[in-house]
Amino acid sequence: MILKYFNSVFEASKLLKNEFYSGYLFLDNAFSQALPIYTHKIIIAMKWKLAFACMFLLIFSSVAGVNFVQHDSTFSTQNNLENVEKEILWLSEKHPPFKIEDIAYYAGVGIENGKRAIIFNNNGMVEKKYVPIRKNEEYDLLVICPEEFKKALQPLKVHKENHGIKTIIVGLDEIYSGEYFASQGRDDAEKIKYFIKNSVEEWGVKYVLLVGSIYKLPIRNAVYIWKSGYRIVRFVMPTDLYYADLYRYENGNIVFSSWDTNGNGVYGEDYGEGLGQDDIIDLYPDVYVGRIACENKRVVRNVVEKIIEYEDKAYGKEWFKRIILVGGDTFPGWGVVEGELMNELVAQLMNNFQPYRIWYSLGNLNAIEIEKALERGAGFLYYSGHGFPYGWATHAINGSDEEWVGRYFTPYIAALFNGHRLPVIFFDACLTAKLDFNSSDLREDGIPLQINATFPCFAWYFIRHPYGGAIATIGATRVAFTGVDASGPHWGAGYLAYKFFESYQETDILGEVFVNAQEKYLAKNPGDKWTIQEFILLGDPSLKIGGYE
Repeated sequence: MILKYFNSVFEASKLLKNEFYSGYLFLDNAFSQALPIYTHKIIIAMKWKLAFACMFLLIFSSVAGVNFVQHDSTFSTQNNLENVEKEILWLSEKHPPFKIEDIAYYAGVGIENGKRAIIFNNNGMVEKKYVPIRKNEEYDLLVICPEEFKKALQPLKVHKENHGIKTIIVGLDEIYSGEYFASQGRDDAEKIKYFIKNSVEEWGVKYVLLVGSIYKLPIRNAVYIWKSGYRIVRFVMPTDLYYADLYRYENGNIVFSSWDTNGNGVYGEDYGEGLGQDDIIDLYPDVYVGRIACENKRVVRNVVEKIIEYEDKAYGKEWFKRIILVGGDTFPGWGVVEGELMNELVAQLMNNFQPYRIWYSLGNLNAIEIEKALERGAGFLYYSGHGFPYGWATHAINGSDEEWVGRYFTPYIAALFNGHRLPVIFFDACLTAKLDFNSSDLREDGIPLQINATFPCFAWYFIRHPYGGAIATIGATRVAFTGVDASGPHWGAGYLAYKFFESYQETDILGEVFVNAQEKYLAKNPGDKWTIQEFILLGDPSLKIGGYE
């Protein structure tokens, strides 16, 4: 079944839909044996490896648009990181490989409800001083993209302005050539960041939508260096927070946050004790940033159409008032069923939504139930468990760390037909937004791909799927950590997720919800750079959650 040649997106989707339920068993077996997780004791039969590889090539090449590339520095860097990632994965996400710095007093610069704020954090007691910084209100939304995408984005500009959001689309070449502001910066990412800063100060921009995969519009890699035994480990963290964190507070002044205060050309350095000089990073976003990681113009058109349809038609619909909650026992044996506990806490926060629980304890934690819930439609989906670049899975209550339940993987999304009944998804999990997901990741997982290719990660595929999926997702670009006990979340992915849903009670603009959650997270955990950097927003930061009246 799965090895049939798919002639078109429609035929592929129709075939998968018609044979979906019988195909679940095949896919579950293939994927579960290829999970990248915390054991490499599983012996994977070659026939399953080949089936998995063929399935990826067929589905992604016909539906997802795989980019086949020549060997380059991207893959060299990734290969060098494989052993580091494996080492981190062998650790429980309960224990980061570094110590989160305990900061008693901290001052930063951020944004709250569109206002510039100096934020003073004294042992968790937060005070804010608002400071005007914009010269005018010429534009609200800045869209940055490669030149090839500008035409496909014009309908989005028209739509946004029809709803009172003044929008400008700027091509990367215009930024690099100094078309609007004098070009500044040592590399392309820094030039983009300076342009965003200038647009905030000169045009009054609040929202920034980055359009393009990380191979078309660069992402910044923060760098973590720590000691592991006798080795020095160097780990890179892709993050779009770099573009949002424009300012920092220094000696009573607001200054540009370069993320390279030691001037060595390496950005966002965080060293273990005695290993080097950290770059000073503010961490507080100063503008609302999101990315739609489109690979080509076809995907741009699809995503733009989804945003327009959602904002124009979602309001007042019954499906929007549902929230899907998916979880199990993330860490068996730790005395608390983390996934289900976090789901329930969020359900209590979102008490004006009808919760639909997909839990191990209810006996319905399976891919078929997840698909049915998504096709009925929901305003939100909250998953709490383990994640991978191509899916999620968790554990049975008090089960084994080596046995996985509730598996849901990227190819399943190809058979999802929820139309414009699109949720905002928060992945309280590792790696779901690994925007640099490529064939070396699959080889690390035992999949014998001999080509170099990049693939859409799980969180992004939900958005780019043309027949449904999600309207926006929040996920981690790397391994995530969490601090949850019987009293609830205290730090890490679970705490950020909780603050996201808490922030939705205050505003329904997506980027504002996410940034408010980040600021609340930093109020309690100002030293946790890792969590704040790795969780990114894939979607339109100016999105009106639930649509316009």
